[in-house]
Amino acid sequence: MRKLFVVLSLCCFVAGAATADSLWSEKGASPYSPQKPYKIGDLINVIILENSNARNLANTKTDVKDDLSFKYTQTFARLAPVLGSNNSATVNLANKYDGGGQTTRGSNVQARFAAWINEIRPNGILSIEGHHKVEVNNELQEITLTGLVRTKDISNTNTVYSYQVANASVSVKGTGSVADSETPGWLTRIINWLF
Repeated sequence: MRKLFVVLSLCCFVAGAATADSLWSEKGASPYSPQKPYKIGDLINVIILENSNARNLANTKTDVKDDLSFKYTQTFARLAPVLGSNNSATVNLANKYDGGGQTTRGSNVQARFAAWINEIRPNGILSIEGHHKVEVNNELQEITLTGLVRTKDISNTNTVYSYQVANASVSVKGTGSVADSETPGWLTRIINWLF
């Protein structure tokens, strides 16, 4: 019995105190996909799926009528040939306006390209920027994206969707014969400016 007591005492002395920690890390979003540390210059794949539709409708209608009538005395007798002999005059004024306008615009942008990290904020938010140029049949289309991304929104495949980008600015510019045909000529612009 004494041997058993000595062996158990030695085991307790050698083992020391046992501690336990949680398997879940408060710093990571998922225990299954640990976040990689990002640094300035790293690339992130961005999938742009943007649809926008806008419609503006305005109608204006005004109708103003003024009637003014008066009688004149001897002071205005010299005006009798102009005003008439019945010593009175009537003035009727009317102004009517009916107008309206409507604009409708829609756009659909779908693209996938890499953006780079240009700033890491103290709270871990990543500032990203990316440019993508495509030229087909002498038509150049340039897509630019800037915004802020949380690291937990970046998938295991290093991809983030444009709707997960905060303060997202997506710009699409086109140059070429099709884009030029959408721009009014200088004579049309002068006439529109005048009227």
